[in-house]
Amino acid sequence: MPTLTLIDGSGFIFRAYHAIPHLSTTKGIPTNAVYGFTNMLLKALREHAPTHVALVFDAGRRSFRHEIDPEYKANRPEAPDDLAAQFPLVRDVARALNVPVIEEPGFEADDIIATLASHARAEGWEVVVVTGDKDFAQLVDGGLSLYDPMAEASGRGGWTGPAEVEKKMGVRPEQVVEYQSILGDKIDNVPGIPGVGEVTAAALVRHFGTTEAMLARPAEIPAAVSRGGEKLRDKVVANAERIRTNRRLVALRRDLDLPFAPEAFGRRPPDQERARALFSELEFSRLVKELPPPPPTARAETPETIDGRAALDAAVAALVGAGGPVGLLPVLGEGPPRTAPLVGLAFAGAGRAFYLPLGHRYLGAPAALPAADVREGLRPLVEAALPLHAHDLKGAAHALARLGLARSGPGEDTELMSRLLLPTRREHALVDVARERTSCELPRSPADGAKRGAPGLEGLEVERVAAWACACAAALPDLAAKLAEGLETERLGALYREVERPLVPVLVEMERAGILVDRGAMEGMSAEFGKAMQDLEARIHAAAGHPFNVASTRELAQVLFVELELPVVKRLKTGPSTDQDVLEKLAEQHALPRLVLEHRSLSKLKGTYVDALPQLVDPADGRIHTTFHQAGAATGRLSSSDPNLQNIPVRTELSRRIRQAFVAPAGARLLSADYSQIELRILAHYSDDPGLLQAFRDREDVHTRTAAETFGVAPEQVTADQRRIAKVLNFGIAYGLSAFGLSQRLDLPPSEAQGIIDRYFTRYAGVRRYIEWAVEEARAKGESRTLFGRARAMPEIGARNPALRNAAERTAINTPIQGTAADIVKIAMIRVHDALAQERREARLLLQVHDELVLEVPERELEPVEALVRREMEGAARLKVPLEVQVGHGQTWAEGH
Repeated sequence: MPTLTLIDGSGFIFRAYHAIPHLSTTKGIPTNAVYGFTNMLLKALREHAPTHVALVFDAGRRSFRHEIDPEYKANRPEAPDDLAAQFPLVRDVARALNVPVIEEPGFEADDIIATLASHARAEGWEVVVVTGDKDFAQLVDGGLSLYDPMAEASGRGGWTGPAEVEKKMGVRPEQVVEYQSILGDKIDNVPGIPGVGEVTAAALVRHFGTTEAMLARPAEIPAAVSRGGEKLRDKVVANAERIRTNRRLVALRRDLDLPFAPEAFGRRPPDQERARALFSELEFSRLVKELPPPPPTARAETPETIDGRAALDAAVAALVGAGGPVGLLPVLGEGPPRTAPLVGLAFAGAGRAFYLPLGHRYLGAPAALPAADVREGLRPLVEAALPLHAHDLKGAAHALARLGLARSGPGEDTELMSRLLLPTRREHALVDVARERTSCELPRSPADGAKRGAPGLEGLEVERVAAWACACAAALPDLAAKLAEGLETERLGALYREVERPLVPVLVEMERAGILVDRGAMEGMSAEFGKAMQDLEARIHAAAGHPFNVASTRELAQVLFVELELPVVKRLKTGPSTDQDVLEKLAEQHALPRLVLEHRSLSKLKGTYVDALPQLVDPADGRIHTTFHQAGAATGRLSSSDPNLQNIPVRTELSRRIRQAFVAPAGARLLSADYSQIELRILAHYSDDPGLLQAFRDREDVHTRTAAETFGVAPEQVTADQRRIAKVLNFGIAYGLSAFGLSQRLDLPPSEAQGIIDRYFTRYAGVRRYIEWAVEEARAKGESRTLFGRARAMPEIGARNPALRNAAERTAINTPIQGTAADIVKIAMIRVHDALAQERREARLLLQVHDELVLEVPERELEPVEALVRREMEGAARLKVPLEVQVGHGQTWAEGH
């Protein structure tokens, strides 16, 4: 028997919009309604498996019902902009899934569904109407049911048949029209009889059968209801015409002259390629994975395993001779790319793919070629001018370096390209990027999903690893081309070519260089900090009157709030908070909280840095080698891990001592070059504010000048407290600092904080204009950009949720400033690196921390290298105010900073 599923598209897109919180792609395209709708549609198709299906939409806001009553649906507002933008996307989803879309001008979706359903039932078909609209209850019979997936998901029951209609409404399906005529429909602006509710309406219908019978025999109304019958009779008589009009409005038309019949909507399989491309564009990653995988499109079908020097020479000659791009995939064991075991190397191009085993470790594994043969065999490929692409070019460079090879030719980093296009996405695995950009379904690593203790890639058969690695390498040239197109389309090509791609070899050298650590100094600090913590613990116990576990927040709360009876500042679900803000407030009333703060600070420094960093020293060279991540942050700022040297604190004397353990080798110095107030200078550039511009051009103390302007005093009369407030203002304004935030930071009444901000904006009107421009630009374009074109999507800038919207506005204000600063620092790194190489200096870059570069410089090169670094950093960008760099040097990092 044929089965027809009719989907109320107009109703469900509105319900999905309101059911799902604000959701959008990283490019700012709103997708909450289309995502909810798509899930509903897939669920309906999956669970009902109909032979025929159609998705029905309203074709416009007016229908024949407006001729009956001009006030029909007059209470409905226009669809919000972020919902209206999703209507075409819903239709695109339907087309990709090969679900017919029906829209007929002048008729509502409800009437089209009713007509098609009636025709199908007349032919003996079974019909399911997917809807949440109670109006369709009038269609229900033994072969037509309603299905509401949202109600089912919430546990309210998704299916409605004749029994459910009678249970919910108190009338049979064929009586629903009469019931609605009396009750009305607030959603559609159809007024019912005043004061008549569902129970009374159902009682009247059960007694009379039809509204016409009720209007013909009003004297029987008191007998139909339990009480108030006389008044009800009068209301019915007074509203007789309203009831008749209502019936014409609520009755679904089942006799439309449609240009199609149910037979036209035979079920067809989805267009997999179209659906995959659309779901990828909308960033429905889970739905992409649920689609059947497309056929692999990597060009190399059969991996060729290299088993000797002659085979290696032949493979390299074939690729170099072809002259086209080559995909390179190092196969690594566990660990950072610089030191992880090198298991093998896959490279592919010109329709062929090769795998060179280098470190497989299992019984019967083939012996690896001698290191010299590997190095010399690969050298023509590595040194050739043909493009060599990798998914993590920095990691590939480390792998080649361990083989004694250095790559300086062209090539793209597909991971880096993907991160530039989608900077807020966390994961950019090759298999996912390839699927989204090229519809190529790559195999996953054979080590993925392995149980704990299972062998890594080095313990797996060469054939298994080769098949995976070669497929991935073969996909890289096409993927790089697609990503390059994407970068140009999104106006990110120049940023990639001129900043991000040239930075890769700089970071490779920095990671390989590392920074020397004085382990003896660290061990001495560890003992000293441990003794200081013991002394503090004794003083804390004395202040409490008894010993307790200082690290236990529960025991500390007992001492503070029960025994010492200090006020509870903030409560959490687990009890009173003892966080830093709370302890700082309580320290004004008692000595113990201040001692606990000191103990926590020492404990963190000792555990996170003093004790941990020596464990990360490479015993081969006595250095710490961090791993830099150049596109992990949406702003473009570099980050680092293993260890994270970006977070080494500098605010206190104790924390600064940690930098004393980072040292230069004999005959060299550590040189620190730090941009002075770079973000404020960028703010001055963007805002074009005369006061800020003049302060930087005249090399004034900008915080003193801001204090003088804000508080209306001469610069020489500015107090330390006023300068402190001005400093908070200058740095906070770029992060969307509010009066509440300022009051919290400075412990001021909110009204006083607001007054300070108002005076600031009065004196620095250009800054206010910048803030307004940044927010409006993000709202208009759905993104913010830096001076160098780095883009960050602002999907929440139009969110209905005020908290999300306000956070997005703060991000829109900050992104051009912080992102431009990040770009300038990266450009400076490239300039310094290239200038050192051009002048053949032995000095080398070691670290980048926020706005600071750290170099290791032979003592004999100090003077020229200091001049070189200052020149290249200050020349990294042309702003309306000069960039200024502070340079220092010493035997330790602390002395140079």
